[in-house]
Amino acid sequence: MNDNYKDFIKALVSIEKGINDEKALEEVYVLYMNNDTTGPLSDDFDYMIDEMKEQGKIVENTNNIEE
Repeated sequence: MNDNYKDFIKALVSIEKGINDEKALEEVYVLYMNNDTTGPLSDDFDYMIDEMKEQGKIVENTNNIEE
């Protein structure tokens, strides 16, 4: 993913939405990049992660924060 974000997003869309047409995937990618409020993950992930934090299942690493 770090080497080729564009292909990563197009592959994710292809898998999740069943789109195999390269031109369509290219257009979806361009539209995705033009809309900076769109994220590849569902908002449900935020709720799941917040709940896990509250339960102590996820502990944020704050050692790298300098004040």
